[in-house]
Amino acid sequence: MPSAGSHVWRWFRELDRARPGTGYGINPISWHELDAWSRRRKVEPSQWEVDAIMALDAVRMQIYYEKQKTEEEPKQEVSQRPLSSRLFDALFPGR
Repeated sequence: MPSAGSHVWRWFRELDRARPGTGYGINPISWHELDAWSRRRKVEPSQWEVDAIMALDAVRMQIYYEKQKTEEEPKQEVSQRPLSSRLFDALFPGR
């Protein structure tokens, strides 16, 4: 990161840490959140700084969801053994 943009990276990291989730993943940083953050921090980002934050967020979302796809649970293997009454009773005693 060039030193001229280091403050934008710091701002993005603050927004990233406070981003809401849905239980199924992360949400993009909304305009409302960016506005609330800038009012709270008393900063007025220029247009290129806002564009940079949103571009960083787009990359963050892409990386997050690509990682989610690769970390999906492996499929459970199904036994090739046929289910007999003896096997059922062994698996579920007392039924």
